[in-house]
Amino acid sequence: MGSLSVIEAGPGISLQDYGRPGYQRYGITEGGVMDRWALAEVNTLLGNAVDTAALEMIAMGGSFKVEGDVLKLATSGAEMDLQVDGAAVPWRSSFTVQPGQIIRCGYAKKSIYSYLQVAAGFDCTQVMGSFSTHSRSGFGGFNGRLVSAGDELPVMSCVASGVVINTQPQRLPIADYLSRETIRVVWGTQANVFSTEVRQALLNSSFSVSAMRDRMGARLSTDAGSLAADTGLSGVSDAVLIGDIQIAGDGVATVLLADRQPTGGYPRIATVITADLDAISQMPTGKAFRFELVTATQAVDALQNRKQALDRLDSNLTSVTRRPEDITDLLSYNLIDGVIAPGANH
Repeated sequence: MGSLSVIEAGPGISLQDYGRPGYQRYGITEGGVMDRWALAEVNTLLGNAVDTAALEMIAMGGSFKVEGDVLKLATSGAEMDLQVDGAAVPWRSSFTVQPGQIIRCGYAKKSIYSYLQVAAGFDCTQVMGSFSTHSRSGFGGFNGRLVSAGDELPVMSCVASGVVINTQPQRLPIADYLSRETIRVVWGTQANVFSTEVRQALLNSSFSVSAMRDRMGARLSTDAGSLAADTGLSGVSDAVLIGDIQIAGDGVATVLLADRQPTGGYPRIATVITADLDAISQMPTGKAFRFELVTATQAVDALQNRKQALDRLDSNLTSVTRRPEDITDLLSYNLIDGVIAPGANH
């Protein structure tokens, strides 16, 4: 059996899958991965089920040592400088690592959340049907907490999991959602408490994600001024949805994300459609974007198109072409096949 030993760990590294839906009524948020498309990518590269829990890294990565067996890994999400024993490895690709070798993931470029996965996935315990970490509550993932230096993460057996390892490294192209400048929304459940002028300001103004962001939500900066509701903070606390754009008493907007609170009383003027949640989660701090209003029918169509694209994700896989001078274990490859016997006719 193999494992991944953590030598250095950036802040906020955790195991995440698609989360635990169905428990919000009991006060337990769905949680889960911040970028579902990226999780599907990293698992497709390895032949895992698309929702297999992976390591989610926020803004910076870490150093990991392979222990025990040879491991096949892959990366996706926000690009980082990736090295194995000092040799550069392409991002958004699969690669094989020998026992004792060191994997280094640097700082995220342009986006925020990056993912590191192993073939068959990490061997941890499910809590309420999910491997996702909810660190504020102390359950899920690796012992209910963030991953830190000194941890040893056990890896599932590919044979037992039915995962067939393709030894040829593969890669995926960069998805276009990582460069989005428009985020689609539908009006929220409390949109009626906002004036027409405020609602138009939401659609006509430029926004950016501020430095005040985490897995719970992202506070927005804008040139629109205050977006305060006409009725102030007198709303009844009710269930909130991922993607809800909540307006606090100071008139500042916050997009609620994976680890959002189950209920809230601040009015929500609009909701980011499901198909654009990955894009708003990965939006670089300070990058300007705008909101675009769509209908419920358009939101459903966008989600269906996204699902179809996910179903075709493996058709985008291409082989990684490796130069012989870049291969540190060249002698382990069969470079000549079909030996010709002396004197044979050919």
